Amino acid sequence: MKALLEAWLQDRFAATCETFGQRVPLSGLRISPPLSEWEAEYFLLGLKENLFAVDEQGGVASELLAAADASPPPASYRLFSHEPPRLLRENLCQLAAAARLILERGWLKRHVTLQPSRPEHRATADGFDLLVRSLAGRILILVEVKRSRLELEKLIADLRACSRRGPHAPEDCGFPLNHPRHEFCLATQPDYLWALAPDGEICLEVRWEGNALDLEPLASLPPRSRLELE
Repeated sequence: MKALLEAWLQDRFAATCETFGQRVPLSGLRISPPLSEWEAEYFLLGLKENLFAVDEQGGVASELLAAADASPPPASYRLFSHEPPRLLRENLCQLAAAARLILERGWLKRHVTLQPSRPEHRATADGFDLLVRSLAGRILILVEVKRSRLELEKLIADLRACSRRGPHAPEDCGFPLNHPRHEFCLATQPDYLWALAPDGEICLEVRWEGNALDLEPLASLPPRSRLELE
């Protein structure tokens, strides 16, 4: 599976470079960190099941993205940038995670929303990369994608540290990168947090006591069928 996806990425990268009148680097497309088996499997399945498509400019079209007429309008979502030409590695992992939620965990497309990144930094407008909502609109699962398991562990440690401090302003926080995510957790009170990277994943049940969150490790993310019974 990894070899198939690597070949597909190299071909699509060459097409994107050609579209923008740029030469393909002599070394070809750099994929760092390397693809994992689960990413390759679910990214390719997502393409096959038409969960998303990638055009010759490297842009992604998908029903999982906010509608173009939403207010405010959603940011564009890309698999490749063109200045300079490169793979947006976390976006690939996000797309694979979205496909996995639907094809492995049983969620419907209308439950899952991809959150495009702001152009000025990697954090999304709402703080997390994907949201899983009930049909009534309540956020059940927050999903965050990182480049490595080490970054996942830092995310969880920062969320726990913010919670232990109690309410505090962003400028008074020692964890500015993940403080917005803590605030978003408090505002939405999800049931689960799923953090993924190519080399690992962490699933946590989120328990609430007032404004404090308790993150309880789980072996895996429960399927939709179990959550709908809770």
